[in-house]
Amino acid sequence: MMRGGVREHKVAFSPTMKPEKELPKEEVWEVRPGGMLVQKRSPDADPPPGGAPVPTIRVKVKFNAVYHEIYINAQASFGELKKLLSEKTGLHPDDQKVVYKDKERDSKAFLDMAGVKDRSKMLMLEDPAAKAKRLLEERRATKAERAAKAIARVALDVDKLATKVSALEAIVSKGGKVVDGDVVALTEALMNELVKLDSIAAADAEVKAKRREQEKRVQKHVEALDAIRAKNAKAASKASSNNKARPPHLPPRPPPAAAHQQQQRRQFQPPAPTTATAPAPVTQTASWETFDLLSSVPSTSASPVTTMAPATTTTPTPRFDWELF
Repeated sequence: MMRGGVREHKVAFSPTMKPEKELPKEEVWEVRPGGMLVQKRSPDADPPPGGAPVPTIRVKVKFNAVYHEIYINAQASFGELKKLLSEKTGLHPDDQKVVYKDKERDSKAFLDMAGVKDRSKMLMLEDPAAKAKRLLEERRATKAERAAKAIARVALDVDKLATKVSALEAIVSKGGKVVDGDVVALTEALMNELVKLDSIAAADAEVKAKRREQEKRVQKHVEALDAIRAKNAKAASKASSNNKARPPHLPPRPPPAAAHQQQQRRQFQPPAPTTATAPAPVTQTASWETFDLLSSVPSTSASPVTTMAPATTTTPTPRFDWELF
């Protein structure tokens, strides 16, 4: 009989990796309302030692003669309790006052630290002062939001106008000339945006800073347009002075028809005698002969008769031939 031998098989195991030690989490501490320093709780915190879960308690809260049963974590805060009560009563959590054991509890206080247990009773009251304060804060926040939106719309309009102003500045910088009407229209549009900014009521410091920033932008663009208008006026005055220094050569103006006819008449009319060219007075001498009736021999004596012809300035005196009978 053969003895059976037992074969031993050696199994090689791979070395196991030791798990890395987790880094300890940094502990956060907080001060409770009573002045006690404890570790801050978080919803993701590890369960307490022993694995016992946090119990849920039921509390009764009285509001306007009506009891409301609330199921809540025993380690929750009064602020979380107010949120659950707001869902049932419709009252805002900030407008609530929770009184436990004749003492108003803060929203940051915890139930277990205040001694709240299962089936504990509380009283909830409405806080008019807190409600008025909350409404004022909401109105202020609404106004600030509206003002911010209005300033944003004005900023978009100013951006569009700034693009046009930059285009005009580029034209003027290259020596070109822009239409004065375009500059005036852009200036009026920017002034309208400035009026819109002035009408925005800004109570918040941040909104005021944004409005002031946009006002400075508008003023900067208006000054740039004023500089463009000044350059245009200077160029126009220089051009007008050059035109005055070099007048254009115009053709002679033709005379009127009446003056032209009168000039033709003067050319064809003979010149009238004047005092300077008038002839000298003419002296006419007539020789008179005497006849003797007694003798047939005529007398040879002659008596000269001298007459003066009047001097006229218009026409000369005609000369007559006299015959003796």
